[in-house]
Amino acid sequence: MNFFFFLFSRRSIKLFGDFYSSDMIVASPLGLVTKIGKAEVEKEKDVDYLSSIEVLIIDHADVIAMQNWSHVNTVIGKLNHLPSKQHSTDIMRIRQWYLDGHAQFYRQTIILGSYLNPEINGLFNHHCVNYQGKVKLVCEHKGVLPKVLLQVRQIYERFDAESAVDVDDARLEYFAKKVFPKIKDSVQGGIMLFISSYFEFVRVRNFLKSQDASFCLLGEYTKQSDISRARVWFFQGSRKIMLYTERAHFYHRYKIRGIQNLIIYSLPERKEFYPEVVNMLEGSHSMTCTVLFSRFDQLRLERIVGTAPAKRMVTSEKGVFVFC
Repeated sequence: MNFFFFLFSRRSIKLFGDFYSSDMIVASPLGLVTKIGKAEVEKEKDVDYLSSIEVLIIDHADVIAMQNWSHVNTVIGKLNHLPSKQHSTDIMRIRQWYLDGHAQFYRQTIILGSYLNPEINGLFNHHCVNYQGKVKLVCEHKGVLPKVLLQVRQIYERFDAESAVDVDDARLEYFAKKVFPKIKDSVQGGIMLFISSYFEFVRVRNFLKSQDASFCLLGEYTKQSDISRARVWFFQGSRKIMLYTERAHFYHRYKIRGIQNLIIYSLPERKEFYPEVVNMLEGSHSMTCTVLFSRFDQLRLERIVGTAPAKRMVTSEKGVFVFC
């Protein structure tokens, strides 16, 4: 949440200058959103310092995605608006295109990250509107399946969804009708559900509660004491199912013991997490991993299985694919 303000002169660079006298602002999205929120509460304050941004650099966009991407959208929505006050500006030096409200078309936006996801694509498509055009670098992925060191039978099951808006509902429905009955009827414990999104985590948790299922939680907002208790319960078999989120793995890299059956409810954004989680099956009797995906998961899928196989998997008439 820290801010750094840089004021450049001919002989020096000054840190921590005033917002309106600074040449560069280095801040986290959360820090800026907090500042914007305070300005909205204190109505006499404003965020006009975001009106004259000419170069926007979003560095480590993939890491920001592990926090809260909505903060990025909030900040970008405040950029390049006409200011509400003059702030000691020399009016004669302001370009006409800026007064005409065209500043966003002259802003250079640079997004840097190790992968693409729908949120980054959405920002690129709707907020990168420089009149000179835009460029996106896309790479071919070889996949990370060779990094799975165990002889695990990885079963990919595709479910259908009408649109990106319906995919969350379709995923839960497929899980409830096709996957959960097998879990419910099985006497075996040690079932770990790996879930990428916290919102999906909450929906699955509520579903399991409605089914009176035996489960424990390990998410990014779970207290440390509850995490320790959940890991012991799961390892000892006191709880049949564990819900584990990608963010929890991102921040802590837990090594979960006692996994007998792994179900990847939603593929991880970060490809390196897939072999890390699958390799936790070491010691399992069944060595089985089930992965749920749809055609809207192609960006994640290609980072894990490879670009060419991912294209075949989302367009094939078959709905089940097995990797060993």
